[in-house]
Amino acid sequence: MILGILGGMGPAATSNFFKKIISCTDAKSDQEHLHVIIDNNVEIPDRTSYICGSGEDPRVEMIRSVIKLEAMGADYIAIPCNTAHYFYDDLTKYTKVKILNMIHETAIFLKDTKPDCKDYLLLATKGTYFSGIYRKTFDAVGLRIIEPDNNDKERIMDWIYNVKSSNFDISLNEFTFVINKYCGGKTVLPILGCTELPLLAQKIGFSEEYIDPLSILAKRCVDVAEAEKKSSVGVNTCCFM
Repeated sequence: MILGILGGMGPAATSNFFKKIISCTDAKSDQEHLHVIIDNNVEIPDRTSYICGSGEDPRVEMIRSVIKLEAMGADYIAIPCNTAHYFYDDLTKYTKVKILNMIHETAIFLKDTKPDCKDYLLLATKGTYFSGIYRKTFDAVGLRIIEPDNNDKERIMDWIYNVKSSNFDISLNEFTFVINKYCGGKTVLPILGCTELPLLAQKIGFSEEYIDPLSILAKRCVDVAEAEKKSSVGVNTCCFM
């Protein structure tokens, strides 16, 4: 069972995703880890710029990566970029390989594991907010997405692009202030809905509870591989549901 990773959005987040897969794999030797192929395609244009109407279409390069991963033998594909899931339906048209949907996996995971929590604060790119992919997916399972105001959306975008350029000069107080502004005193958990944000949270020492879709996706990738190992007739398609 070979996992293909459509990466490069950005490279640090792709590397972090691979590390998470390794960390959540119960392996006692090299041979017990997942067989992973990573296409760190840095030619993919900025997703948010295109979604918001000012950038180049990223689908051409994303489709190239999907086709390449399939040709290299990937049995299933993961995309460690939240905003890129706006193009999920387009990508599935160009491959017979199952592409896991990180937004869907996150919603199902939270529905199953946090039955008392119905409201989630989404920290994400402007492209993710504009696309509505989290809101639609969470609505479908009875969960609610809370979005920050426009000023805080701009601030979060600055954080994200700073991390993409290896600039972590964001204070813990500022990060905590924005989250507590919407979560304080309520049963609301923050979702770090851009793959750069967990890197930032770890770097600045943010220790409060938050939801990391990248970790959820990594665990799902491992679960799919483990389910295949236990099947005597190849991949059990129910493991993708």
